[in-house]
Amino acid sequence: MKWLLPVVLMVTLLLPGCVSLTPSIVTFEVTPVTITAGQSATLVWDVSGASSVSIDHLGQVAPSGAQTVMPATTTVYTLTASNVVGTITRSTVIIVNPQPVAIVFEVNPATMVSGGSATLLWNVTGAASVSIDQGIGQVPPVGNRLVSPTVTTTYTLTAGSGRGTDVRSVTIVVNPTINATLTASPSTISPGQATSLQWNVTGATSVSIEPEVGDVEASGSRTLYPYTTTTYTLSAASECCAVSKSAVVTVGRVYSYPDFYPYPYPYPYPPDGNQYYAPFVEIFTVSPAKIQAGKSATLSWYVVGATSVHISGIGYVSYSGSVAVSPAATTTYTLTARNAYALRTRRVRLAVEP
Repeated sequence: MKWLLPVVLMVTLLLPGCVSLTPSIVTFEVTPVTITAGQSATLVWDVSGASSVSIDHLGQVAPSGAQTVMPATTTVYTLTASNVVGTITRSTVIIVNPQPVAIVFEVNPATMVSGGSATLLWNVTGAASVSIDQGIGQVPPVGNRLVSPTVTTTYTLTAGSGRGTDVRSVTIVVNPTINATLTASPSTISPGQATSLQWNVTGATSVSIEPEVGDVEASGSRTLYPYTTTTYTLSAASECCAVSKSAVVTVGRVYSYPDFYPYPYPYPYPPDGNQYYAPFVEIFTVSPAKIQAGKSATLSWYVVGATSVHISGIGYVSYSGSVAVSPAATTTYTLTARNAYALRTRRVRLAVEP
């Protein structure tokens, strides 16, 4: 009778509606198969004839279902279905690519003067390690660092990830400090005397001195004869910066003739040698002040205390005199009287009608 037991058991298992010999995994798949770290995928499964279903990394699950997963790295998921007859497995893999590395690396300011400071700022995502050269070393993914290079320097940030390494660089341009001096010797003079401007500039790309001088070399000197007290200003500039220096030359007072002498004024110089006198234009007229084209008018002048007298359109003339003029159009005549101490000008206008 013992030989009948296996036969009875086999017949029982094969009867309609009874459990199959082993479970059946109808579906076990993942969508999508490839993701980027930080993204998710969905596992879907359907199993029949199983009394127990499990998926590693998830544990026991229902015979059919779906589950969202977010693995950090490429992962193999294995489904195991079992019943009293046996066990069956099936695996699927989710490929996880590392996040792309995003790097923001900046410096502020990008240009500075030697002795100053600048700030490096960075923000890195998707990297396992971040470092900056020039002695800084490993740094957190987000941060800033105050630096004080003495010469123009390039800083390189290196971000390492599963994809390899990514680098970004910034450059801080360091301009030398502008040092400038400007002196006048002597700084106090009498009218007609000379003063010497002397200057020396380092760290600048352009240097100029005003008034009278203009653009100059980085160092030098210039002899000047100011008529009045004058402030000379040196301006020095580089790509980032500018400085200025001033020197004042004080010139003794220049007197006009009418301050001391009534008309008629002595010529060519007053007898008092203890004062400095500017030229004095007593007379500069045109008569008539209006003419018809082709007609003439008379310019008349009288100047005292001048070593030279010049009239525009005519040239150098004596200290006193007159001349006939016949311009074709309305004209302004300028008389310039000059001596060692000062100069004076006077203008007259002659209108010309067609």
